Amino acid sequence: MRRELRFASTLLRVGQGNAAAETRAPVNVLAEADAARDRRDWATAAFHYEQAVEQYPARISLLVQLGHAHKENGDFEAALEAYRHFLEEEPDDVDIHLQLGHLYNKMNEPEAALQWYERAHALAPGNADIAGHLETARLRLSRVDVERKRQNAMELIQSRRWPQARAQLRDLVDTDGEIDLIAVYANVTKEAGDFDEALRLYDVYRQYAQNLDAAAVIDVEIQTAHLYKAMRDIEAALRYYIRARDAEFDVYGHVTADSITGREIRACMAEIYTCFWHPD
Repeated sequence: MRRELRFASTLLRVGQGNAAAETRAPVNVLAEADAARDRRDWATAAFHYEQAVEQYPARISLLVQLGHAHKENGDFEAALEAYRHFLEEEPDDVDIHLQLGHLYNKMNEPEAALQWYERAHALAPGNADIAGHLETARLRLSRVDVERKRQNAMELIQSRRWPQARAQLRDLVDTDGEIDLIAVYANVTKEAGDFDEALRLYDVYRQYAQNLDAAAVIDVEIQTAHLYKAMRDIEAALRYYIRARDAEFDVYGHVTADSITGREIRACMAEIYTCFWHPD
């Protein structure tokens, strides 16, 4: 009987221990969220910040932490939702405007990012950090616009729409400073039939090529020769093909038998000296 009583007493103590475990204080979700954030475990941080927002609805700053965690975890839509909920409560908060700018940058939406940086700057015009982000956003948006124009120009060239391509390239080179397109601009201008302007552009290309690389120096002389050939000035074309050949020799130490310059020189000689010149 005593043994049975001892066994019953033991079961009672175990039962009491289990009950105590079940009524133990809940996990400190804020501590868990902050710890996950500090170790950059963004999925876990977002999970606990979600719980913290539910447990402490009056602490609206937790929405910002939740948004950060979602953003770093790659869930941009969830981050946007969290930030916007905070913004509804604090419409004049400078930092949330800045964070929305950062978020839209990550979402690859530079136009929207710029708008939020501008709003942050309006709220804190003396903040140097925000001013820096605003300037960077403006430059990035300008670059995005330039890239779109470059792509459009290439599409126009592929479809051989020379006047439209020329206008786009003129804007890119003269207005946007995309000087690396000068050779393409000159070639398109030649294709559009404006030989005098193309010749001027090849002179600009020549100056640019001298500071670029040896291959560009060879190319500008070949392209100029092609232009003179299109103008039916074969003697001038020959001079520039020879200049291209000399530039090629300076770079490589030799000129291959099947080089463009060699073939074009022979073709020009055959046209100039028709009586006795017979190209191979």
